[in-house]
Amino acid sequence: MSTELEDMTAENSPADETANNTTNTVIDLTTSSFFDPTWQLAITIEFYFQCALIAIGIFGVAANALVLYALIAYHVRETKKRQVNLLMINQNLLDLSSCVLAVITFSIRVSNISLTGAMGYFLCTIFISENATNCMLFGSIINLTPTSPVLVSSSRI
Repeated sequence: MSTELEDMTAENSPADETANNTTNTVIDLTTSSFFDPTWQLAITIEFYFQCALIAIGIFGVAANALVLYALIAYHVRETKKRQVNLLMINQNLLDLSSCVLAVITFSIRVSNISLTGAMGYFLCTIFISENATNCMLFGSIINLTPTSPVLVSSSRI
Protein backbone atom coordinates (compact mmCIF):
# COMPACT_ATOMS: atom_id res chain seq x y z
CA MET A 1 0.00 0.00 0.00
CA SER A 2 2.81 2.40 0.80
CA THR A 3 4.43 1.70 -2.55
CA GLU A 4 1.21 2.71 -4.33
CA LEU A 5 1.12 5.91 -2.31
CA GLU A 6 4.77 6.64 -3.12
CA ASP A 7 4.09 5.95 -6.81
CA MET A 8 1.15 8.33 -6.83
CA THR A 9 3.18 10.99 -5.05
CA ALA A 10 6.05 10.54 -7.47
CA GLU A 11 3.67 10.81 -10.41
CA ASN A 12 2.06 14.02 -9.13
CA SER A 13 5.30 15.66 -8.07
CA PRO A 14 6.86 16.27 -11.50
CA ALA A 15 3.51 17.41 -12.88
CA ASP A 16 3.20 20.04 -10.16
CA GLU A 17 6.76 21.18 -10.70
CA THR A 18 6.16 21.45 -14.44
CA ALA A 19 3.01 23.48 -13.88
CA ASN A 20 4.81 25.74 -11.42
CA ASN A 21 7.78 26.18 -13.77
CA THR A 22 5.43 27.06 -16.65
CA THR A 23 3.62 29.64 -14.54
CA ASN A 24 6.90 31.17 -13.39
CA THR A 25 8.18 31.27 -16.95
CA VAL A 26 5.06 33.11 -18.16
CA ILE A 27 5.34 35.64 -15.35
CA ASP A 28 9.02 36.12 -16.04
CA LEU A 29 8.35 36.69 -19.76
CA THR A 30 5.61 39.19 -18.99
CA THR A 31 7.66 41.21 -16.54
CA SER A 32 10.76 41.12 -18.70
CA SER A 33 8.86 42.42 -21.73
CA PHE A 34 7.27 45.12 -19.57
CA PHE A 35 10.63 46.43 -18.47
CA ASP A 36 12.25 46.05 -21.89
CA PRO A 37 13.80 49.43 -22.83
CA THR A 38 13.08 48.90 -26.52
CA TRP A 39 9.38 48.40 -25.81
CA GLN A 40 9.28 51.50 -23.61
CA LEU A 41 11.03 53.52 -26.33
CA ALA A 42 8.45 52.39 -28.88
CA ILE A 43 5.59 53.40 -26.58
CA THR A 44 7.20 56.80 -25.94
CA ILE A 45 7.72 57.43 -29.66
CA GLU A 46 4.10 56.47 -30.35
CA PHE A 47 2.90 58.90 -27.65
CA TYR A 48 4.93 61.80 -29.05
CA PHE A 49 3.84 60.96 -32.60
CA GLN A 50 0.19 61.14 -31.54
CA CYS A 51 0.84 64.47 -29.78
CA ALA A 52 2.43 65.78 -33.00
CA LEU A 53 -0.66 64.67 -34.94
CA ILE A 54 -2.85 66.58 -32.48
CA ALA A 55 -0.73 69.72 -33.02
CA ILE A 56 -0.92 69.32 -36.82
CA GLY A 57 -4.69 68.81 -36.54
CA ILE A 58 -5.08 71.99 -34.48
CA PHE A 59 -3.06 73.91 -37.07
CA GLY A 60 -5.25 72.40 -39.83
CA VAL A 61 -8.41 73.46 -37.99
CA ALA A 62 -7.14 77.03 -37.68
CA ALA A 63 -5.99 77.24 -41.31
CA ASN A 64 -9.16 75.69 -42.74
CA ALA A 65 -11.35 77.94 -40.57
CA LEU A 66 -9.51 81.02 -41.83
CA VAL A 67 -9.80 79.94 -45.47
CA LEU A 68 -13.46 79.04 -45.01
CA TYR A 69 -14.14 82.48 -43.55
CA ALA A 70 -12.39 84.16 -46.49
CA LEU A 71 -14.28 82.06 -49.06
CA ILE A 72 -17.65 82.74 -47.47
CA ALA A 73 -16.92 86.47 -47.18
CA TYR A 74 -15.88 86.57 -50.84
CA HIS A 75 -18.91 84.54 -51.90
CA VAL A 76 -21.27 86.94 -50.11
CA ARG A 77 -19.68 90.05 -51.69
CA GLU A 78 -19.48 88.64 -55.21
CA THR A 79 -22.34 89.56 -57.53
CA LYS A 80 -21.80 86.62 -59.90
CA LYS A 81 -22.13 83.68 -57.59
CA ARG A 82 -20.45 80.91 -59.53
CA GLN A 83 -20.66 77.24 -58.60
CA VAL A 84 -16.88 76.92 -58.30
CA ASN A 85 -16.96 78.90 -55.08
CA LEU A 86 -19.60 76.60 -53.61
CA LEU A 87 -17.53 73.53 -54.46
CA MET A 88 -14.45 75.09 -52.88
CA ILE A 89 -16.44 76.06 -49.77
CA ASN A 90 -17.77 72.49 -49.55
CA GLN A 91 -14.24 71.07 -49.92
CA ASN A 92 -12.88 73.35 -47.23
CA LEU A 93 -15.76 72.46 -44.90
CA LEU A 94 -15.02 68.75 -45.35
CA ASP A 95 -11.32 69.36 -44.66
CA LEU A 96 -12.17 71.39 -41.55
CA SER A 97 -14.46 68.68 -40.18
CA SER A 98 -11.87 65.95 -40.85
CA CYS A 99 -9.23 67.98 -38.96
CA VAL A 100 -11.62 68.47 -36.02
CA LEU A 101 -12.42 64.75 -35.92
CA ALA A 102 -8.72 63.85 -36.15
CA VAL A 103 -7.95 66.10 -33.17
CA ILE A 104 -10.79 64.50 -31.17
CA THR A 105 -9.69 60.97 -32.15
CA PHE A 106 -6.04 61.38 -31.19
CA SER A 107 -6.91 63.31 -28.01
CA ILE A 108 -9.05 60.39 -26.86
CA ARG A 109 -6.27 57.92 -27.70
CA VAL A 110 -3.63 59.89 -25.78
CA SER A 111 -5.84 60.39 -22.72
CA ASN A 112 -6.15 56.62 -21.99
CA ILE A 113 -9.72 56.88 -20.70
CA SER A 114 -11.63 53.81 -19.57
CA LEU A 115 -13.89 52.48 -22.32
CA THR A 116 -16.72 50.89 -20.34
CA GLY A 117 -20.45 51.04 -20.77
CA ALA A 118 -22.43 52.71 -23.50
CA MET A 119 -20.17 55.77 -23.65
CA GLY A 120 -17.09 53.57 -24.02
CA TYR A 121 -18.75 51.62 -26.82
CA PHE A 122 -19.68 54.86 -28.61
CA LEU A 123 -16.18 56.32 -28.26
CA CYS A 124 -14.58 53.08 -29.44
CA THR A 125 -16.79 52.60 -32.50
CA ILE A 126 -16.76 56.23 -33.66
CA PHE A 127 -13.45 57.74 -32.59
CA ILE A 128 -10.92 55.08 -31.54
CA SER A 129 -11.56 53.06 -34.71
CA GLU A 130 -11.25 56.32 -36.75
CA ASN A 131 -14.55 55.68 -38.56
CA ALA A 132 -15.71 59.31 -38.42
CA THR A 133 -12.34 60.68 -39.54
CA ASN A 134 -12.11 58.20 -42.42
CA CYS A 135 -15.66 59.06 -43.57
CA MET A 136 -14.74 62.74 -43.75
CA LEU A 137 -11.47 61.99 -45.56
CA PHE A 138 -13.22 59.79 -48.12
CA GLY A 139 -15.89 62.47 -48.57
CA SER A 140 -13.15 65.01 -49.16
CA ILE A 141 -11.52 62.79 -51.79
CA ILE A 142 -14.86 62.17 -53.54
CA ASN A 143 -15.61 65.91 -53.48
CA LEU A 144 -12.38 66.60 -55.37
CA THR A 145 -13.65 64.61 -58.37
CA PRO A 146 -16.16 67.21 -59.68
CA THR A 147 -13.97 70.12 -58.56
CA SER A 148 -10.96 69.41 -60.79
CA PRO A 149 -12.77 69.38 -64.22
CA VAL A 150 -14.64 72.58 -63.31
CA LEU A 151 -11.42 74.36 -62.39
CA VAL A 152 -9.71 73.21 -65.59
CA SER A 153 -12.59 74.37 -67.82
CA SER A 154 -12.91 77.73 -66.04
CA SER A 155 -9.20 78.45 -66.47
CA ARG A 156 -9.46 78.05 -70.25
CA ILE A 157 -12.04 80.83 -70.54
